[in-house]
Amino acid sequence: MLVRKMRGRTRSSRAALVTAAMTAAVAAVATACGSGGATSAVEATAQSCSTGVTDDEITVGILFPDTGLLSPQFTGYRFGIEARLAAANAEGGVDGRKITTVWRDDRFTELGNLEATQDLLREDVFAILEYTAFSERSATLLHDEGVPVLGVADSGTWAANDNMFPLAYQLDDNDATTTLGAFIRAQGGTTAAIVSTPITASARLYAEGARKSLSAAGIRIVYQDANAEAYSPESVERIIRSGADSLVSLVPADFYTAILAEASRVGRPYTVAISPLTYDANLLNTETARALAGTYSPVGFQVIERNQAAQQAYLTAMTTYAPQMQPATQLSSIYGYIAADMFLRGLQTQDGCPTRAGFIQGLRGVTDYDGAGLLNQKIDFSAAERLVDVCTDFIRVAPDGDAFEPVGAGPLCGEPVRGAASTGAG
Repeated sequence: MLVRKMRGRTRSSRAALVTAAMTAAVAAVATACGSGGATSAVEATAQSCSTGVTDDEITVGILFPDTGLLSPQFTGYRFGIEARLAAANAEGGVDGRKITTVWRDDRFTELGNLEATQDLLREDVFAILEYTAFSERSATLLHDEGVPVLGVADSGTWAANDNMFPLAYQLDDNDATTTLGAFIRAQGGTTAAIVSTPITASARLYAEGARKSLSAAGIRIVYQDANAEAYSPESVERIIRSGADSLVSLVPADFYTAILAEASRVGRPYTVAISPLTYDANLLNTETARALAGTYSPVGFQVIERNQAAQQAYLTAMTTYAPQMQPATQLSSIYGYIAADMFLRGLQTQDGCPTRAGFIQGLRGVTDYDGAGLLNQKIDFSAAERLVDVCTDFIRVAPDGDAFEPVGAGPLCGEPVRGAASTGAG
């Protein structure tokens, strides 16, 4: 089985904690937050509200890079969160408590992430909703403090810690899926070049997962560069010279489009070109989008362009509560919306005053979380191990660069591929 063992509670200890949580919940139902007169330690625990919780409010922290390298890719995260929480607050909040937020910028650095995390803890937030490329160092602190962390996984740490809840788990330092390879094969790809930046561990993990996925699909890797930091004519020439008919890119847009343009110029356009970085509505109707016409992007949720009830609810919330975030169909804002919805789902498992431990235990009991209907596959948080997601949605940039087009009738689901990484994943 394709798994990542979880750091924290085992299945046997989890059963004991369920019993303890149920006992505490019974006592808590009859009391309000902060009420006095407790006659035992158990009753006091039941009657106390957790850090970040009052009679009428719950404060959650938002952690993401608002500044620093690549920060524009994360900008919408806060707005997606605030839109989903505002929609919930408009309906009365959760058990009469409104949800408020405090956000911090991790500056797209490991130290910045740790400092921002420490600052949020000083602000007494109940939980943290996180989207970054540098979560590993602060993860130990948050696990030791028992703080729930929800958001976008950037490393295997998210699957290893029982207090962390990734809305999608597509990056692992050991395992992958056949999905990407099967998609490229279905579009006619037979040989591939993979180019990625060494800037983040998540980029290295994605590139290694792509290598294993393509190999499993019988696609021969004829070129791989994990250190493609910046565009140069020489680097583009090396990639073109490999003769690959397919390209998997994790490099900046100017580098990616330069590769595509040169391939077309020499009469060898790619059969399949794909990048997880290009599903961004800000690109549409630009020269970059026109250069990306016909290329693909894998997405960790059902793309907004499918325009079903869940996508329409998202767009309504963004228009109503985050009108400054335009266009609303940005990867980061959708991730934020789902992360906030996951947080609300966890709160719904609580009776009386929510506690951090109770929240973690409650959300671990959810077996069919669907991300407000947006996820490619439901999540079973009750498992002691987190499986790498096998389902991915795909979009294509329209010929005129003015729209994204969903590919197929829905997400594509593959099979797990297990095996230790052959290159460093950081």
